[in-house]
Amino acid sequence: MLFGEDGSAVMLLEQVSHLSRYHAMKKMEALDLKPGQVGILFILNSEGSMSQKKLAERIGITPPSMTAAVKKLEGRGYIVKEADISDQRVFKIGLSHKGRECIESLKGIMDEIEENVFRGITHDEKLFLRRLLFEMRKNLMDHKELRGLDMCSVMEKTRPPIPPEDK
Repeated sequence: MLFGEDGSAVMLLEQVSHLSRYHAMKKMEALDLKPGQVGILFILNSEGSMSQKKLAERIGITPPSMTAAVKKLEGRGYIVKEADISDQRVFKIGLSHKGRECIESLKGIMDEIEENVFRGITHDEKLFLRRLLFEMRKNLMDHKELRGLDMCSVMEKTRPPIPPEDK
């Protein structure tokens, strides 16, 4: 073990990941959002309006779960449904003005968490850590068990199931 029984490098990375995720979840709760809902908002922000079916496929949840999530987000005013111009039977889901404002708040939260994570760490140390993390990711992705997979596939296979109340 690199750092002894209580502080292996892998364990420390896992702990930092959990701690930053916990801080993010607490901040999301203040916006009355669950992690899965935040994911929906970020996908819509980066990829634009899309059908509910495509959005469910993109985030990796079932259509009924997406229906519940859309209903909650629409009820809170974060998203809007519009008829698809090419097929009036299909509705496209998009961000509302409030949803775009929420994205900006979420980006601020992410910046705040990053500031906390890197407090007391110099710019050069951050760059060095980033380089090391990229190299570690490459080392793991080059392992024979992961050959042929991309990062999204690995994340999909290893993420915990999204509980119904998070959708």
